[in-house]
Amino acid sequence: MTTFQSGTPFTMLNGFDRNGDGWPEDRPDIGDPAAPLNTRAIAVATAGAQSCASGYLNPDTGQCTIPQAVHWLEGSGLPNASTVGRNTMRTGGTNNFDASLFKTFGFGEHRRLEIRWEAQNALNHPQYVQAPPRDVVNSPAPQFMNRAFTDPGIRSLWVQVKLLF
Repeated sequence: MTTFQSGTPFTMLNGFDRNGDGWPEDRPDIGDPAAPLNTRAIAVATAGAQSCASGYLNPDTGQCTIPQAVHWLEGSGLPNASTVGRNTMRTGGTNNFDASLFKTFGFGEHRRLEIRWEAQNALNHPQYVQAPPRDVVNSPAPQFMNRAFTDPGIRSLWVQVKLLF
């Protein structure tokens, strides 16, 4: 069996309740849509004591940055025209091959021995079907939007032997 599927949509997370409505799943703002997807900036007030003239810090580098240099910005206040929409990102798709082989050996009139080999993800393609760490404020530095921190799935093989009588 073969499965080819596009990725599952997911929503980026701001990291806190930006507008005070009690819903913690608010979305961040977009700085530069052309910037790499794994770049982000958080407000200096969230970052702690460090001060930046622009008001934003890149938590991955520890350096001050400007909104036009990163893709994701920590949003504050009510959502606006720069706020990203729901389900705007997609996980990696599925490219999966499953295989099954079996052989039955007969001996005697009423007895058979069946040997079966099965493989899920037989070609061992990575299946990035989970969303990577996507919280703009709270994701650890090397993990933000990094697929290496998701479970890519692995090949599963097994052999079965069955005696029918």
